[in-house]
Amino acid sequence: MKKTRFLFALLVVLFASCSKEASFIMEIPELTEGNISVIYADPEQIEAGVQDTLASAAFANGKFEAVFDSLPFDSDYGDCSVVITDKEHKFACNLPLPMRKDKKTSMKIGELNSFLKGESYLRTTYSGNDYAESFSDFFNKLITESENLQKHSGNVKRIYEKQVALYKSILEKYPKSGAAYSLLIGQIIRTSPTDSNPLSDYCSELCLDVDYKNKWAVYLGNVMKDRQKKALSSSVLSFAALDMNEKTFTERDIKPHKYVLVCFWASWCKPCREEVPLLKELYKKYNGKGLEIVSISIDTNPAEWLAYAKANPLPWLSLIGNGRELTSRYDFEMIPMNMIADKDGKILKRELFGNDIRKAVEELMNE
Repeated sequence: MKKTRFLFALLVVLFASCSKEASFIMEIPELTEGNISVIYADPEQIEAGVQDTLASAAFANGKFEAVFDSLPFDSDYGDCSVVITDKEHKFACNLPLPMRKDKKTSMKIGELNSFLKGESYLRTTYSGNDYAESFSDFFNKLITESENLQKHSGNVKRIYEKQVALYKSILEKYPKSGAAYSLLIGQIIRTSPTDSNPLSDYCSELCLDVDYKNKWAVYLGNVMKDRQKKALSSSVLSFAALDMNEKTFTERDIKPHKYVLVCFWASWCKPCREEVPLLKELYKKYNGKGLEIVSISIDTNPAEWLAYAKANPLPWLSLIGNGRELTSRYDFEMIPMNMIADKDGKILKRELFGNDIRKAVEELMNE
């Protein structure tokens, strides 16, 4: 699976009155030269696609320092984002920057080489004030759970529950943390709108009693409303994809079935390939009882998919589709993404992987 990097856009209303200076110090030991920009954007600016650049400069020896006469926060703490590129512009990242108006904030980025190899997320430590230190603890624990989720390591529901506990801890202490809200919104956008999990349930709870003076809470409410609309439009199975002979198949061409397990994957995706033995086991056990499986590749190179599909034949329908169209229709970014629909095409379960597939199939087939 390709590594998905977090992107964070942050901040609040332009409201500048500050009696003391705020400062920012950054260290990246593994990057000697590059460029850095400190960016600010509140929810209204994010929706409009605009932002304010508070500072921008080149840095050397892996260090950068800046002093701000004022910061555009509507409370004594707030958030910016830091955009960092190397000198050759081969590397770029966007990270949250939690700050206090009259305090120093220090930021140290580690494990850059591992990140560039796609082996891990960046490890970022914040210090200098209470908000930065609290956010640092929250952020790094959240990254650990996000890595577990992406690796499919452990019980998915339990991972979401741990993430919810982390969000609660930071938002109860700092209810206007734009950085925390941005991370939460980014995560909920990447999950299926029809998927109910502890994270989406927590977002729904936050929207029940919105503080309308908190722009980030209002923004989350708008995101959740859009999510509900998407859920209604992506609840029925519908696709058009090609087989190895370039014949078009749609959902109407699936053999008569009680349930169909649709697997979105790609030939380059190792976790996708690792699921095949489990799928074959379920197919052998339940195909005679009404279970069909359809694998739809989202490979961007049809030749690579065809070569792999021919070398590794499947006992069920194997197709290749338009990845951009399918990911948009069913609102997913990570693969493998498996879902189950009934004989009428109604999608019953989605965002399944690993043992969740077995559990869902056995639950439905043994009803």
